Amino acid sequence: MTGISFGRGPREAERWAEAGPTRDRGHGMSIYVVALALATFPAGCGPGNVYHEPPPPEVVVACPLRRTVTSYLEHTGTAQPSERVELRARVRGFLKERHFEDGAPVKAGQLLFVIDEEPFRVRVDQATAKREEAEAALKKAERSKAREVAKAQLDLDLSQLTLAQLEEGRTRSLLSRNAGSREDLDRAEANRKKLEAQVESDRANLEQSEADYDINILSARSSLDAARADARNAKIDLGYCRIASPIDGRINAREFDVGNYVGEGNSIVLATVIKTDPIYAYVTVSEDDLFRVQGMIRAGKTAASREQSVPMQLGLGNEPGYPEEGRIDYTDPSVDTGTGTLRVRGVFPNPDGKITPGLFVRVRVPFERIEGALLVPERALGSDQAGTFLLVVGPDDKVERRTVRLGIQDGPLRVVEGKLGATDRVVVDGLLRARPGLKVSPKLDGTAAQGVAAAETASGPAR
Repeated sequence: MTGISFGRGPREAERWAEAGPTRDRGHGMSIYVVALALATFPAGCGPGNVYHEPPPPEVVVACPLRRTVTSYLEHTGTAQPSERVELRARVRGFLKERHFEDGAPVKAGQLLFVIDEEPFRVRVDQATAKREEAEAALKKAERSKAREVAKAQLDLDLSQLTLAQLEEGRTRSLLSRNAGSREDLDRAEANRKKLEAQVESDRANLEQSEADYDINILSARSSLDAARADARNAKIDLGYCRIASPIDGRINAREFDVGNYVGEGNSIVLATVIKTDPIYAYVTVSEDDLFRVQGMIRAGKTAASREQSVPMQLGLGNEPGYPEEGRIDYTDPSVDTGTGTLRVRGVFPNPDGKITPGLFVRVRVPFERIEGALLVPERALGSDQAGTFLLVVGPDDKVERRTVRLGIQDGPLRVVEGKLGATDRVVVDGLLRARPGLKVSPKLDGTAAQGVAAAETASGPAR
């Protein structure tokens, strides 16, 4: 290899050109031999490359949380006002005044509408006058002296009859002694009979007077009662001219402005007042849920069997959780045969008006209390065709697959059942880096511990 030069000067280039193809082939062979020789020598004097196994992948683990949890029956319902009153005109007339703003809160007894009162005041005056007239007629009937007059007339006629009877006796005695005439006796008998008839008439007149006295008093009292009723109705109609709110609540927009003639029909609503504190939430429960609850109540395993007032929780829209606390205050006594559902009503305090009537709401009712349940973070669960599973790090730091059955969700945690203990290390982060049989580097860092603690706090104590 000595003497081979890769550089060429001008003269050497000419000699190279004169040498032609033969020289070119020899030089190329020389370069190939040098390259082959260099390739046969090792690159360095140390040992060759050795394969090193990569370190085990790092995963985050956490132990399951064991505590008592409560399962819930969750449903969707609607919010409705606890009271709703439609204000209607009970008398006919022109709307004269309005004393509220549309949508404003109102108090019970607050004046809202006034219908023209003048025609009704006139009717009250008329009814009052008729009542006073009936009172006077009753007093006249009670103070009537017709009975006394009839009795005095009877006494007078009785005394005259006695005198006539004596006169007839004397005349008859004189005639028997031929001291009187037959004409005088006939006149005395006729006078006696006349007075007897007059006495009978006086007795009948007295009885009629006594009967008329009682009847006149009853009639006068009846007329007075009717007059008083008319006067009271007139005052009631006058009172209907002023329409006040019967409840505390909020009033909607008015249906009629001042100046309109109202009261033509009972279907005409002037305005509506609703009460939203407290507020109701109505839900429908299926037959299956009803049978489940009844079975748990009979077994004494549900909260409803231990608490007289069953609690109900409510959430709105996308609002997290169920922050509103209430209770069930009504359940339909029978199942709707058309839908196979049972209507249940919950009542909730609503002092700030957060729950608006007509909104769809989420409600839940405590159902079953589960003692000593195991809970894991939702993100620790995996699933495939074989079912739901957890990855657990064993004592030798190798990953094991544990098939579990899912229970209720409690916030960010999920109740699981299966071959799992409270001291098992469950992979909560790094599931893609772990697989069954693989050795891993488990790490229980502060973030994982804080996550479990935060989950427990968010779930709250068992109810």
